[in-house]
Amino acid sequence: MMFEPGETVAVKSGGPALTVLSVEGEKVRCLFFSEELGEFKETVLPAFALEGFLDDEDEDEAEEEKDTESSEDDEEEVDEDRAA
Repeated sequence: MMFEPGETVAVKSGGPALTVLSVEGEKVRCLFFSEELGEFKETVLPAFALEGFLDDEDEDEAEEEKDTESSEDDEEEVDEDRAA
């Protein structure tokens, strides 16, 4: 998976949201806010350890899309039953 500067990502095993600053091969330089220190920090992580970050709004949209697709599938099944 390729990441772009400005993209929000997260470590697959958990942690805060990270903003991609740069990508150098398989290394991704990220910026995050440390609540503990009260300041921004930078870190470099391997790309395989990161995934796209979904905030609550993104998760809601993804769930709505899933529900819409499911209801469309149900409607198609009903139409097929009527045609049979």
